[in-house]
Amino acid sequence: MKFLALLTVCAIGALQIDAYAVERATVTDAELQALSQQLHIDDVNAVQGIVLNMQSTTTSGSTTDKAPLPLFTSVPADAFSGPTISALLALFDNYDENCKVTEVITAAEQTENDAFLDAILATNVFQQAHEFLVSKGLADADIAVFKEYLRLIWMGQYNRGGGIEGSSGLEHVFLGEKNGNSISGYHGWIKYYRDELAGKINYLGYMTKIDLGVSSVVEMPMSWDGIYKSISSISVSGSPEIELALATVCFLARPNAKCPLLGADGTPYAYQTYTLAYNGNTYVGSAYPTY
Repeated sequence: MKFLALLTVCAIGALQIDAYAVERATVTDAELQALSQQLHIDDVNAVQGIVLNMQSTTTSGSTTDKAPLPLFTSVPADAFSGPTISALLALFDNYDENCKVTEVITAAEQTENDAFLDAILATNVFQQAHEFLVSKGLADADIAVFKEYLRLIWMGQYNRGGGIEGSSGLEHVFLGEKNGNSISGYHGWIKYYRDELAGKINYLGYMTKIDLGVSSVVEMPMSWDGIYKSISSISVSGSPEIELALATVCFLARPNAKCPLLGADGTPYAYQTYTLAYNGNTYVGSAYPTY
């Protein structure tokens, strides 16, 4: 009965938000920029003190290694002890990086998913984002309904091809996926840093770096376990809640488009989102920072 109740809440939340889709035009670029700048300023769980070694620039499509040293020179020892980062890390071993493998969510993993959603929803950053969406008619004011909607669009399993429910928005964006000899997603700096430490990532150089105050956006090619991706981007130092909040706002206010944002210091950048329709629901297909 509890499972059916959750499904009902998800369905109601999705229907309500889809019903308000016509109001997206009322969200102005200026409002998105003002919100995002304030969220960056208030991102108390951002990791300060990260030192990057950018080395040489490169170009999209170049497989030549222009950076003999790792991207991350140093990360503070307590970087991953914050409430939302530690909750996100608990999810990392819940996913198979092969998107052609069916994901099965166990009871223990469901508990971890709940803990992560509760952690981000408890932050000032996500509460501001929720209030903004409610004010624009893009989210239900009931936090329980909103939580189940986040679970649906970010953690709901869907098929990226081959008839296998082996993907989700959260896995795609924060962890990355492999599809044969190609990389899909992979826009999380925490996963990038951990994989670089483990020798799984070879940093090849960068195309663009945008400094946003504490955090920064790095656009680059990447090599993950020897698999090459011609262009990707990560937002370094930001907390899980700010990346999820910005992506969710942009997913609803500017779906399948570049969403204009500002960093804490007023530097302009953008978030690109893509929707993915599957079995009657609309999920986060992808979301990443860009310019």
